[in-house]
Amino acid sequence: MTSRVEVPEHATWVRFPRFVGDTAMQLPVLRLLREIKVGPIVVWGPMLTVGLVEGTWFCDATLPDEGKLGPFALARILQKHKAARSIHFPKSLRPALAAWLARVPERIGVDESLAGFFNTHSGPFWNADGPFVLRYHAVLAQRWPDLPPMPYADFDPGVPIEKPRERYLCLMPGSAWPSKAWPVDQYRALLLKARSEGFAVVVLGSPDEAATCSAVAGAEGLNFCGKTTLKEAAAWMRGAAAVLGNDSGLSHLAAACGAPALAIYGATDPGGSTPWGPKSRGLRKDGIPCAPCFKPRCFTPGHPCLVRIGPDQVWTELQSLISI
Repeated sequence: MTSRVEVPEHATWVRFPRFVGDTAMQLPVLRLLREIKVGPIVVWGPMLTVGLVEGTWFCDATLPDEGKLGPFALARILQKHKAARSIHFPKSLRPALAAWLARVPERIGVDESLAGFFNTHSGPFWNADGPFVLRYHAVLAQRWPDLPPMPYADFDPGVPIEKPRERYLCLMPGSAWPSKAWPVDQYRALLLKARSEGFAVVVLGSPDEAATCSAVAGAEGLNFCGKTTLKEAAAWMRGAAAVLGNDSGLSHLAAACGAPALAIYGATDPGGSTPWGPKSRGLRKDGIPCAPCFKPRCFTPGHPCLVRIGPDQVWTELQSLISI
């Protein structure tokens, strides 16, 4: 591992996950730690997600992984820098065990994957209630009983982008699960509606979502799929009049940036995973008996939980967000 800046000793180390959505939920955690003045903060983990906060106000140093290291190698890093505290919310044993092996004085995380046995302050995640971000807050409150409420991240990536002259929307039609993806033709209809109303439309996604994004963007949209860094994608979303996506990592990142964000839900439940932001909300179709199924693929003919959410309904929801 190599650090982008000098790593301070006796700092609070925050372990980032590998998924963008889970990472976006760590941004309010970092803001909260800044508010309560825990001292220097080091963010470490996968290079892609750690790079999101490199050089920002949210931390004092970043340490991206070089490959997948085992708990003993991770423990040596924590020992080397004399970590005062480890906060590790990935649902994995590895970072909790590493902190225990390194004899980090405070080890704060969730119970899942047997990690709770190695934490000094721990709590459930999947068996807890409420929004995911507030489940993290409940764990942190075990260490700091007078903890203030969880803030919104208001994340500013601090990178310049060349915005269109007109107001614009961001669409993110990709999804890790097919069962969470609103149909491409409905995204396309929504894009054409937005263009007819005078909005530019920016389409964002990862390189492996190129075909989907291209089908949505057509000739009318600005297709930046696979052409931005994660920070640049965040900058596009932060400046948008509104953002639309599935229950996906980019939707959670949009909310963390403070954008008016609408996430469409099918196979999953917005009760826990609605993006955490001041102008974000989840949209789902009520009355579908098989939803939420929490399955990667839909086994109900016609995929009603998503197909029955029409472009007109989504446009109405977006208009209400734009006016906030």
